[in-house]
Order: sequence, then structure tokens, then C-alpha cells
Amino acid sequence: MLRVAFRLLRHDIQVHAAFPQSEGTASMISDCQAAGVSYSPFDCDADTAAARCRQVRKLLHAIRPDVVQFTAGWPTQVIEPALGCALEGVPLLAVFQLAPKPISLSEQCRRRLSWARSRQQRWMAVSQQNLPHLQDTFAAHRDDLGILYNGIDIESCDERNREAVRRDVRVELGLPADARLLLTTSRLDPQKGHSDLLKIAPMLVEKFPDVRFVWAGGGWKGDLTERQRLESEIRQLDLQGWVRVLGYRNDIQRLLTASDLLIFPTRFEGGCSSSIREAMMHELPIVSSDAGGIPEVLRDGFDALLFPVRDIAGMVARISEALSKPDKMRSLAKRARVRIEEFSSERMVENYLTVLRDLCNRSMAEARQVPITANNPI
Repeated sequence: MLRVAFRLLRHDIQVHAAFPQSEGTASMISDCQAAGVSYSPFDCDADTAAARCRQVRKLLHAIRPDVVQFTAGWPTQVIEPALGCALEGVPLLAVFQLAPKPISLSEQCRRRLSWARSRQQRWMAVSQQNLPHLQDTFAAHRDDLGILYNGIDIESCDERNREAVRRDVRVELGLPADARLLLTTSRLDPQKGHSDLLKIAPMLVEKFPDVRFVWAGGGWKGDLTERQRLESEIRQLDLQGWVRVLGYRNDIQRLLTASDLLIFPTRFEGGCSSSIREAMMHELPIVSSDAGGIPEVLRDGFDALLFPVRDIAGMVARISEALSKPDKMRSLAKRARVRIEEFSSERMVENYLTVLRDLCNRSMAEARQVPITANNPI
């Protein structure tokens, strides 16, 4: 959401962001204000759907936008924004970041949402893999949904400092200078598959004694339960010397530069995780599960090595192959660096702009009751 918002400003578009105000969003609010994006505290936290819809309509009355872009972390989060925008006659672009399985909705809810989609709305997934789950959830036709891939800021990595960063990170973490760092960057949540990785860590350590697992990422909404559980399991396996749980870090770029391999054992995703895209940009070799939209960005055997979700034997084989063939992995990483150019933030925002402008133009044409034809282009 922030990447899109900040770049829309460059197109002379006034952007207003609305999301919950909390300790966890403080940095986002600060970033918005620094960039010139207006911010309103907003949370659909009412007890009933009708009340949550009224909250949405109240926000729309306060801001009076020409178009709304809503980012849904879960499919059912779209219900009140979609109905509120439809009732107020405000065009809506809804982007679903995660849809790992179909969700059961009442027939009445589906009918209302079908009506809302007909009111100048476009609903988008972030991967082909999630599309059928959204179609089943909303009983939607394939033509009712589209795809907007997530993007990343493409930057040039400073190779001159790589060795210095590698050395400094190993000193900071108390690791041997020649240790090979196997990095995993994601929040500590069962979804991300850290437990699956722990199942194979002992055999990998035995076969490759120079490896060290480094996990960067905090818990979900400050929850320490998963971190405590994982650290207990690490102690039970006597892996304290081989697995470092760092928690939240604000220097992920530095860790990517210092590492030898990204391991991403996630069990389900919406699109292609930002962890994957960042590693591609830093030319860091990748071994990942094939969850969600990851195979739509990473091509197995060409850009990275992939294994089926929760396939423990497959994970062992792929990581062992990566550690045994560093030259091959460097070659794959170079291809991945070229590949990620196709998923830049600039391209993503252009795709968003195309949809947003189309929604606005169609809304204005409808308001003027001008038929949209080849002779009346918009």
C-alpha cells in the first residue's frame, strides 16, 4: 500500500491513507506524513457488519475520494468496504493479498457483493494461484477478477562493501568468519514453516557443519508465543549454536548482503513474498517452497530451487543441492536478479494507475450518462 501511495504522488495525485492507529503502525504513519500522504486513523472494529459499513461510509463522507484502493489481508475483509463504496457511488479497486483457500459465505452475502462489484469495482488477486480460491469464495466468474502483481523498489547493490558487511555481521552475531549463513526473513508464525526447517536442521548441520541458520522477523502483532515455542524446540534439539532467532530487524538489506542462501519454507502465500523479491534484488541464492504465487515469479531450476509445500524430503534435497553447488546457485541468483526487473514498483504502479484511471473515467462517464463506445473513448 505504501509503495503505491508514495508513487501516486509523483503523478500529481492527491493520496489519503486510512488504517488503524497503533504502536505497530506508528512508523507507517510517520512515513506517510513525511511523504505528503494525508493520514486518517481508521479501523472497521464495530460489532456488526451494518455498523462497520456505516464506519466506511462515514470515512468516505469525510475524505470524498474520487476512487478507493483497498488492500485486503484476508478475503472477508472486503465486505464492508465494498458495500460502503457501492452505496456511496465511489469506485473501488480491491486487492487481495492472501487467499489460501475458499471461504464459506452466505448466499445473501455473495449476492450483495456481486451487486457491489457491478458498481464500478475491480477486484484483483496478487497471483494466479489465489484466483480460483477467490472465485469460489465469492461465487464470481473468472472475468470478475484480475491480477495485480506486487512489486519492489529496484536498487543497485554496492558490491564494494559486501565483504565488509559479511565480516561485520558474523562478528555481531558471534559466528565463525567462514560460517555460511542460511537466512530466513519472515514473521514468526506457523504459516512461515520455521518448524519444518527445524525438522531438517540437525541433518543439515551434520552434513554441512559450517552452516548457521539466521531467522529475522518479529511475531504477529507483538505475540511472543511462537518465538518462545521455536526457541524451546531449538534448545530441545541442542541447536543453540547453529540457529539464531534475531526477532524484528530494521537492517534486512544488510542481512541479505551478508548471507549465502535464503531459505523460505512457507506453507502458504498470497503472491510472491517480499522476502523472496528482496533476495532476488540482492542476488542472494534462494531455496523456497512453491507456495502461492512464488512459482509465478521464481522459475524452478532457472532462478532458484523450489520444493513442494511441507515436503520435508524435498526441502532437504534442495538445500543440500544448493550448499553442494555454490557456483550453480550464484548463476541462478544472477538470473533471478534479471527476472525481478519485471516486477518493479514502477511497473506495479503503472498497472494500478491503469485500473484506477479506468474506474474514475467510467464513473464520470456514467455520471454524465455518456455511453462508452469506440466513438466515445474514455
